[in-house]
Amino acid sequence: MSARRDTSDPSGLGVYQNWGYSWPANRRVLYNRANADKDGKPWDPTRALIRWTGTAWAGPDVPDMRPNAAPAEGVGSFIMNPEGVARLHAIGMAEGPFPEHYEPFESPVGVNLMCPNNPKAVSNPAARVYKGDMEAFGKKEEFPYAATTYRLTEHHHFWTKHAKSNAIVQPAPFVEIGEELAKEKGIKQGDRVKVKSNRGEVVAACVVTKRMRGLDVNGKKVHHVGIPIHWGFKGVTQNGYLANSLTPFVGDANSQTPEFKAFLVNIEKA
Repeated sequence: MSARRDTSDPSGLGVYQNWGYSWPANRRVLYNRANADKDGKPWDPTRALIRWTGTAWAGPDVPDMRPNAAPAEGVGSFIMNPEGVARLHAIGMAEGPFPEHYEPFESPVGVNLMCPNNPKAVSNPAARVYKGDMEAFGKKEEFPYAATTYRLTEHHHFWTKHAKSNAIVQPAPFVEIGEELAKEKGIKQGDRVKVKSNRGEVVAACVVTKRMRGLDVNGKKVHHVGIPIHWGFKGVTQNGYLANSLTPFVGDANSQTPEFKAFLVNIEKA
């Protein structure tokens, strides 16, 4: 089913039910029970994803609930919560009860624009940071660019650098920057560059693209550097630097997931 390429959309709602497959049940809109009122009538009949027919839920999308759950049964829209409704309070969160936006510990902005009434709460005060790691954070004055790591279509984590077919289609490490930043730094397509954080550095070829555009944030232009993760150590691909030699050591306050997707770097020709 993932190979299907039927572009028909009879509802006109952008559902495209027969294009590929949407896990787990091919539904396209999460919590689509909220599309209808308590009696199963769509709030907006001109944009009805599902409706109660008297015996079952029907419409252009797959109901995000038991298909024969009559409205009288009171099955809520938010099926991941036991009470079936949305939550304003983030129950059980270390920094709850209300979710808050925080900047990364290494932020090119330096202020939390989403929380102007609490200027001290730039980064999450409940995050896990050990002594020594806190002192290793870089400053925006020395590392002015926001960096993020990401995966490529042709690779899976660090494993596929050992697979010849993957090495053929994506053989060598690279970093990615936008045209505006490349012009500022005098970097051209294919130049070898050094990307450095306060913890380490990587050297790789540079890909200059249109998609990595600078953002205007708080009256300042913020540029991004993209760093694919797949290389490092040995493999049948070309050897490269380990992307996580750049990343900070921060544990999310709830999941302990590391903050590897947002940090500060500088970039220059190698």
